[in-house]
Amino acid sequence: MTGVRIERTLRAGFWSIVFLVVLAFPRWAHANGGDLPPEIVLQGFVKPEDGRVQLLLRVPLALLANLALPKRGPGYLDLGNIDAKLRQAAAAIGQLVELSADGATLAPTTREMRLALLSDRSFASYPSALAHLAGPPLPASTDLFWNQGFFDVHFEYSPQMPRSGVWIRLKVGPEVAQRIKLRLDYLPPGEPARSYEIPGDFGWAPLDPSWYEAAWLSVKGGFVAPFSIDRLLFLLCLVAPFRGFRGLLSVVAVFTGLQALTLTAGAQGALSEVDTGWLPALSATVLGASLVLLAIGNLAAPNLRRRWFIGAAVGAIGGFGFSRLLADVSQFAGAHALVATISFNVGVALGEVASLALAYFALRVLFASVLGPLLGAIIVSILLGHAGWHWMIDGGRELARLAVNTPPASLWATLVAVVPWLMPTLVAGVIAWFLPRRFDGVPGPTLLRALQARDSGDARARL
Repeated sequence: MTGVRIERTLRAGFWSIVFLVVLAFPRWAHANGGDLPPEIVLQGFVKPEDGRVQLLLRVPLALLANLALPKRGPGYLDLGNIDAKLRQAAAAIGQLVELSADGATLAPTTREMRLALLSDRSFASYPSALAHLAGPPLPASTDLFWNQGFFDVHFEYSPQMPRSGVWIRLKVGPEVAQRIKLRLDYLPPGEPARSYEIPGDFGWAPLDPSWYEAAWLSVKGGFVAPFSIDRLLFLLCLVAPFRGFRGLLSVVAVFTGLQALTLTAGAQGALSEVDTGWLPALSATVLGASLVLLAIGNLAAPNLRRRWFIGAAVGAIGGFGFSRLLADVSQFAGAHALVATISFNVGVALGEVASLALAYFALRVLFASVLGPLLGAIIVSILLGHAGWHWMIDGGRELARLAVNTPPASLWATLVAVVPWLMPTLVAGVIAWFLPRRFDGVPGPTLLRALQARDSGDARARL
């Protein structure tokens, strides 16, 4: 083996290891959130009145573990000597849950603080929560364990004649952002109450958005949705053997169109009457099978027209998963639900194009500087095909288990609800079949062509 071949082999091995590490990244990238419970739910009410904004919050005591609240006995809170620590807790919660208006963060004034037992139900409504906070505190003799109750606080804000609505966010670190959420009722004067569920990693959320605020928030939510590891791997396998960007863009356009159809249908309740617990397993199975088919095509005879059907199938199934993201964003649309739906789909389309460009140019740079087009396409296809095979097998087993444990009537109802939304996938495949050959794309060197060229060279040498 020559020195050049040895160097190329070592480079290929190195980058293969790097790629496998990237594939494994999601398993260990999440930081440990300490001793917090798996989920911490805050409850609150926001009510503008008389030029001020009232915020009532109920916080689980487990979130205050780092404040070292005074204790007695086996771990009960020392309610007779806790007032100073409760003021510190109120200040910390005022920084955790922030309100803003006109782009400026509002400073809270603490009106009342109370501790409550787990059995307390005063936060079932705004009037009862307000009465509870204005009522007497728990007796000092109450046995309240340090992490088995609530800390309730009443904040008041005085915005200076805001020109826009009030926004709210949970300001938490990334290590616990996915564990914390805020269930909030917004009570605008003279209008129906609005309920929100705000994740810790959502950022600023408008409580009374204008149409352009709803549109911008939805575009942002849609844009980041395609940047998941499974979607990026699918795109890497899709683009690996091709040199032309425009042909790939047509496949992604079909993919995005079918995705928008099922995304919107799912968000509008197309599957509300059936059990959707099988969707993650179906999505993993379809995505895994798609990666296997793409990898085989990459090694043999890559053809963009054949990939229209594969892209349409992945987009149609994936759209139902994205519908849950649209539902999460649409809760902040206020009276502009249609604007939010259209804007979210626009954001998803822009995100798909951006992720396609990222995958395309990343592979072009990798192939040009390290692996070369042929070796690069082979390594990427083998690795992704291997990952896709395991996704397909695991997803298929889960689908089989769900099918066995699902009553026949429920299974039939699910098929009747889902299959019509997948029919456009077949239409896309039929259209692609009749397209001119110029839609096949411009592939680079493939393993099959390299073997054919070698065999031709050997035949000429024998002659």
